[in-house]
Amino acid sequence: MTQSKLRKTESILPVPDQDALNQSEKLIECIKAALYEQGGTISFDEYMRLALYEPGLGYYSAGSRKFGSKGDFVTAPELSPIFSQCLAHQCVQILNDLGTGTILELGAGTGSMARDILLELEKQNSLPDKYLILEVSADLKQRQQENLTETIPHLLERVVWLDTLPEEGISGVILANEVLDALPVKRFKKSATGFKEMKVGLGDNQFIWVESDAEEELINSLHRLEEGQPALFPENYISEINTPLEQWLKGLDSVLNKGVMLFIDYGYSAAEYYHPERMDGSLLCHYRHRVHTDPFYYPGLQDITSSVNFTAAAESADAIGLHVSGYTNQTYFLFGCGLEELLADMNQLDIKAQTKIAQQVRILTMPEEMGERFKVMALTKEYDHVLRGFALMDQRVRL
Repeated sequence: MTQSKLRKTESILPVPDQDALNQSEKLIECIKAALYEQGGTISFDEYMRLALYEPGLGYYSAGSRKFGSKGDFVTAPELSPIFSQCLAHQCVQILNDLGTGTILELGAGTGSMARDILLELEKQNSLPDKYLILEVSADLKQRQQENLTETIPHLLERVVWLDTLPEEGISGVILANEVLDALPVKRFKKSATGFKEMKVGLGDNQFIWVESDAEEELINSLHRLEEGQPALFPENYISEINTPLEQWLKGLDSVLNKGVMLFIDYGYSAAEYYHPERMDGSLLCHYRHRVHTDPFYYPGLQDITSSVNFTAAAESADAIGLHVSGYTNQTYFLFGCGLEELLADMNQLDIKAQTKIAQQVRILTMPEEMGERFKVMALTKEYDHVLRGFALMDQRVRL
């Protein structure tokens, strides 16, 4: 990609500063090298991995601000501490049932969720033995450390940062808020002659989509996927599939001796995800609070995500011996975890503060905002209690 040739997307989005452009150019050269090495194309999951996680250059590995009003998007923990306080109430139940334990958070953003969970657990006299944070970004790790050092210095001794999954198994809770959507996915197309893989190549010195013959393993996975749908995919249907999801869950399963994994993310059941009218999949990119669908816009400077197929997550979990113990939308989960009680405690605040909280809760719970779009799934291991977050409404039947 050259700076003299603008993609259509670039003409409607803010222009990055020169330092950001330089970083993106370095990553572009890295991706081009991978293309040349593999004969001119790479799979989209490989492109996504490089664009998001290439050390020092990828979106989650470099130093650009990602979260909050000055970043590219706002997550629920950044929006309001109420989200994390509700999540903490679910952790209280699990830790009490286990007689204590450890919390492992995957990708902790700015550290806001860890801070608010620990403060609420302290208030409930249910602090974990350790609060582990697995963070692949050196920049985010530094921001998390600064945040927690400034806001909860008295609890800092409980927090441990990790670069990889812990070597020793834990009992407790694994938390993953907006993690599954950032796992690299393959892109496919149903053509008149069968399934094609949508790979990434170069055209006119820009990254472009290239239709390629899909390998047998991918074709088999797609046939199994299609057979599980009410109808065959129509011609020219394009979507995504996360083929290594089961292997990824195996990694988490290997470190959880007993306890609960909680995944909060935007996504659908398979029937909704692969609805015939969803002809172009669910691939989205986030740049400075603009949402678009061009993953080739300045690699390394924007987030690239794909909605979660929660049916696939449930099937993968079942295949490795984990139990799917709950599935619901974010609204029901938050109310099940004591949202109403938290709001009642805030009646003593002034009108301005109450209005601000009401606005935050609206975004977290209204169907047209985050309430329905975001789902919560619980996977358990040697834990058979009914989780309070799913007590109001458990929608596993929809999977």
